Amino acid sequence: MMGRPELSIIVLTCNQSGFTMRLLQSMLPYLREKGERVELIVVDNGSADGTAAAIEAFRTGNSLRNLRLLRSEENLGVARGRNLGLASAGGEVLMLLDNDTIADGETYDALLRHVAATPGCGIAAPALYSPGGELQASAKPYPGLWLKVAHLLRPGRELECEREELRKPHPFYVIGACQVFRREVYEKVGPLDAAIFYGPEDADFCIRVRKAGYTVDYLADLRLTHDWQRATRRSPFSRLGRLHAKALLHFWLKH
Repeated sequence: MMGRPELSIIVLTCNQSGFTMRLLQSMLPYLREKGERVELIVVDNGSADGTAAAIEAFRTGNSLRNLRLLRSEENLGVARGRNLGLASAGGEVLMLLDNDTIADGETYDALLRHVAATPGCGIAAPALYSPGGELQASAKPYPGLWLKVAHLLRPGRELECEREELRKPHPFYVIGACQVFRREVYEKVGPLDAAIFYGPEDADFCIRVRKAGYTVDYLADLRLTHDWQRATRRSPFSRLGRLHAKALLHFWLKH
């Protein structure tokens, strides 16, 4: 790839070939239109479901020079997996994107323009909607203990403090399903906290961005479809649930 791309999109996947290939298929027109101005980096986080082979077949079958696959032999967790992609990215602007989203080139370009034209912006994020059109609580307050207990007692129910955060242009944090930031912000703040296996690495990153003097911008007029999955709701006592609890404790002690 000649020169530095305008935008690097980092997508992390682990044993979710269906979601990942749906995203890649939806992103195909955008990748072809942008060419070397945009690079897509997919990090396969130790998948055992044929994800890597499917991605390689998609890349070669569509002759996509701006799609790269990075593979880890083990599941490194969200932060370390995304850090692999960030360390490899060459773009002036970086985007962290969940594999269960559906591509929207107009939204990507609007986010790119916003961070490029707003020097004080540290992170920008669009509003996220389910495939059925439901607005998701992607702009959130501080993920304190009382909030986590409330969700355990009332699973699937949003609190008023969460709904209030969606009305703010600068919420406490935006979830990592789609976060966009300039390279200079990333280089100043540093990578995601590798001690956090799964959540709340997104909140931690936003806090560090704000402490560095930037804003976290929630752009409610921009929309992106997100097939929202809550892995830890399956069981708080599962391995992933325990890792999430450990990550939360680390986060609370840190902040």
